[in-house]
Amino acid sequence: MGEIYGCDLARLEDPAWVEAALRQAVRALGASEESIKSVVYKFAPQGLSAAALSPVAAVMVHTWPEDDASATLDLYFYRPADAQAVMERLAEAFGARRENAFCHRREG
Repeated sequence: MGEIYGCDLARLEDPAWVEAALRQAVRALGASEESIKSVVYKFAPQGLSAAALSPVAAVMVHTWPEDDASATLDLYFYRPADAQAVMERLAEAFGARRENAFCHRREG
């Protein structure tokens, strides 16, 4: 889970751009394009929630443009992955000036 702040506002408010960024993150983890399902919900007057789901991982974002152009990121991996690297790539893609992340591992 992570929080990113000071993002590029144009990216944060662009549903197509956000969806593409999430799909790219899941593809980079090994998911095929055909296996990814994604959805974006745009709020009025601003903000959105989006998810990209696959057999490899699920990546979600919830944005708050009015609060320092911030977003929360939820990452779920179904096989070993470098969570910190994924978080850093997404923070960079969103143009974040700072990030805060933590990891919770579920025991099975």
